Amino acid sequence: MTTDSKNLETLAIKIAYYIVKEINNSSNKSKLKNLVDKALGVLSNDGVYAYYVYIISQNKKEVEEIFLDKLEVLFELLGIKAKKEDIEDKQLYFQKLSEDLHKLLLFKQILEKILIYARYHLRAIEG
Repeated sequence: MTTDSKNLETLAIKIAYYIVKEINNSSNKSKLKNLVDKALGVLSNDGVYAYYVYIISQNKKEVEEIFLDKLEVLFELLGIKAKKEDIEDKQLYFQKLSEDLHKLLLFKQILEKILIYARYHLRAIEG
């Protein structure tokens, strides 16, 4: 996924679609569907860093890949970059994000939208 688009709505849709696609391709589909709702609740009630901690607390590479990896595009779009050797430590992205309140609030708003889109898309597929 590239950051050639400056349209945040389009980016939110693309990331939500990616999440849905990965969940549908998973053998752990029902747990991951529930995780969308739980992650959205954690994000809404407790904030961006709590979302990060909740996702990594699942202790599954698949969960991190689905719920964190594509967010790097959003970080990049907001001007938050990590050194090449630090890319694996996603915590650095969240630390840098917390240094700018405006970017933090924008990121939270976009991430909430991504998870809401993913939730509704998953429900549409089910029924």
